[in-house]
Amino acid sequence: MAGYLGTKAVLLSTTSATVGGDSTVGGDLTVDTNTLYVDSTNNNVGIGTSSPDAKLDVSRTGNGQIAVLQTSANRGFSFESQSDTALQIASVQGSTNLDLWANTLTFSAGASERCRIDSSGNLLVGHTSQYSPISDGGSGITLNANGQLFVGGQFPSYFNREDSDGDVAVFRKDGTAVGSIGASSSRLHINNGDTGLRFAGDSDAIWPCTTDGGDRDNAIDLGSTGIRFDDIYATNGTIQTSDQNEKQQIAALTDAEMAAAKAISKLFKTFKWNDSVTEKGDAARTHTGVIAQEVEQAMTDAGLNAGDYAFFISTTWWETQTEVPAVEADEESGVEAQEAYTRTDTYETAEEAPEGATERNRKGIRYPQLMSFIGAATEQRLASIEARLDALEAN
Repeated sequence: MAGYLGTKAVLLSTTSATVGGDSTVGGDLTVDTNTLYVDSTNNNVGIGTSSPDAKLDVSRTGNGQIAVLQTSANRGFSFESQSDTALQIASVQGSTNLDLWANTLTFSAGASERCRIDSSGNLLVGHTSQYSPISDGGSGITLNANGQLFVGGQFPSYFNREDSDGDVAVFRKDGTAVGSIGASSSRLHINNGDTGLRFAGDSDAIWPCTTDGGDRDNAIDLGSTGIRFDDIYATNGTIQTSDQNEKQQIAALTDAEMAAAKAISKLFKTFKWNDSVTEKGDAARTHTGVIAQEVEQAMTDAGLNAGDYAFFISTTWWETQTEVPAVEADEESGVEAQEAYTRTDTYETAEEAPEGATERNRKGIRYPQLMSFIGAATEQRLASIEARLDALEAN
C-alpha cells in the first residue's frame, strides 16, 4: 500500500516504527538532525551533515572511517559511464571486503585495468607486477614504497620542454638543487651550478658550459689532485693555446732559471707506481720522469720558488673515511646487494672539512711546460757555446 507524506515537517517518536510498501516524502527529510538529510531543493543527500554540497555528501568529525563497503565477491565498488553502464571508468577491489589498508586498489578504463596500488604500497601503471616491465621487455611504470621509480617500454622516459631553453629535469638533495639536465637550442647540457657539459652533436664536440648551457671558456677542470682520472685515450695529443695576443712578459730564461733547468735535466729517472706494484707485483711497468720534490729542491737551490712556475703543482686537501655497511638484497623493494666498503670524502679547504679530517698533499708536474723550460735553457746554453766556439775559431 503506497503512502504519501506532505511538505510539512513530520516528527517521529523515539519508538520504533515500520513502514510497509512504497513511501513518498515531499520536501526535505531529516533523520536525527544530520544523521541523514535530504535536500529536496538541490536534490542532495547528506550523511553526517545537514548542508550537503553534492549529490552525496558524507561528513565525519574526529577520527575513524567515513564509510565501510563490504562484499562477499572480489569487488568493492565501481564508477561507470552514465551513457553506457557497461563502460567501467574505475573500480576499487578487495579480497573479501574493501580494506584500502590491506588489499589492492585498482583503476580500470573500460574492461581493462590501467593502474593499481598493491598491498606493499607500490603504485603500478600499465602492469600488475613491480618488475615485469623491467625483466620481460614490457611497458609500464612502478613507483615503489621506497620511492624508487622503474620505467619500461620503447621510450622508458620522455621529457619535452616547450617553446624555450632551460631545465628539463632538476635533481634535488634534501630540497636543495644539486644539478639539472637542460636544453639550449638543439643541444643537451648537464650541470651542477655553473659547472656543466654541453653535447653538440652538430659539431661532434663536448663543451664546458654554464648553468643555462652557455659557453664557459677556460674555467672548468677535469679531475683534481685528490680525485684523478687514470688513462686518457685519444688519437691526437691535447692542444694548448699559444697565441701571442694572449701572452705578455715574454722573455728568455734568466741565469738562475738556466741553472735550475740544467739541474732538473739531470733528475730524470725510471720508477714504478706504488698502486701498480700493489696490483701487479713485478709485472708493474716502468715509467720515466722526474720526482716533483727533487724539482722543487733544484729550483730552491737556484734561488727560485717552484710555486711561481706552472710546471710545478702542489695541492693540499682534506679527507674523511666512512665505513659503509653491507646491504642485503630486497627484490620486493628493488634493493640490490652490496658489500661493505670504505667511502672517502674529499674537501678542498679546511673550513669545509669536518672535525677530524686528515690533511693530504700531493705534488705534481706539468711535463709539457717542464720540457719547454729545460728545452729553452738547453737552447740558450748551446747558443752560448756555439758563440764561444765561433769566437775561438775566428782567432
